[in-house]
Amino acid sequence: MYTMGYDITVGRYKVGMLDSVEIHKSVELLADTAEITLPGAQYNAALEVEDKLKRGDAVSVRIGYAETGLVEEFKGWLQSVSTDGGSIRLMCEDDLFTFRKSLGNVVLKGVTLASLLDRVIKELGLGYKVSCSYSWTYSKFVINNATGYDVLKKVQDESGADIYLKDRVLHIHPPGEVVGEERIYDFMLNVEEADLTYRKAEDKKIRVVVKALMPDGTVKELETGSTGGDKVEVKCPTSDEASMKARGELEVKRRSFDGYDGSLTTWLIPECRPGDSATLHDGDYPGKDGTYFIRSVTTSFSKEGGKRKIELGFRLS
Repeated sequence: MYTMGYDITVGRYKVGMLDSVEIHKSVELLADTAEITLPGAQYNAALEVEDKLKRGDAVSVRIGYAETGLVEEFKGWLQSVSTDGGSIRLMCEDDLFTFRKSLGNVVLKGVTLASLLDRVIKELGLGYKVSCSYSWTYSKFVINNATGYDVLKKVQDESGADIYLKDRVLHIHPPGEVVGEERIYDFMLNVEEADLTYRKAEDKKIRVVVKALMPDGTVKELETGSTGGDKVEVKCPTSDEASMKARGELEVKRRSFDGYDGSLTTWLIPECRPGDSATLHDGDYPGKDGTYFIRSVTTSFSKEGGKRKIELGFRLS
């Protein structure tokens, strides 16, 4: 039996009494978030936090078991405080919070994606390096009343890329190109609950229509995938056929494969992060064993225990 523990700080204060904390991380969303819920009263006295905590306070959430050591599951910034409903909720965001600053209006011509991101980082004074797998050049990129976060969101929407911060580096890669640590899950040993459906690729036929805006305002289209499959439309930031085809094939790969769809719920051990791989083993159905890209992880911690809900992405092997 493990002993649960936590060490949570917000600004200059350490959390003494905790109702719950929920941390959501996903390669498909720019920012990791944490919601810390505190009791609205302590010893029958209402807690006053509005004058103690402020937007932009640093946040650190360490949770785990005393026997194995606490792990920093979240590090970021306080975004807002809510005191409705008899409890106090602290909404927090990871370092993408620091990109929510306004940029100067500018029209950039012939700018590569990597140089665009370098420009944004330097203007915001953040000091990150850029690791970018894409090499396309924007014929024109307009920044108008936008924040650094808005620019990253536009890039992600148009490319379908995994965008995340790690060790003071801003990463932009095609989904699944960079895979983290392997996490092994045995349905008989360390899986509490599974909400999974095994499907064949032939039952999930996808027809992807890739669209790119041309300089004259017209839209160029390229189709890939299975004829007669469900139609999916995606944007591509560049109009050359190689890039458009790669964007389409990437979307097909994400949506159509032999394997599991869904999620599984585990405990806090082993650790798990989006971008890791999950190798599943089922002693009853060994033919369905496989390794999957993990697209999101929601970690919850309360008096009821610590759990992780792991959402599977496409199959790696």
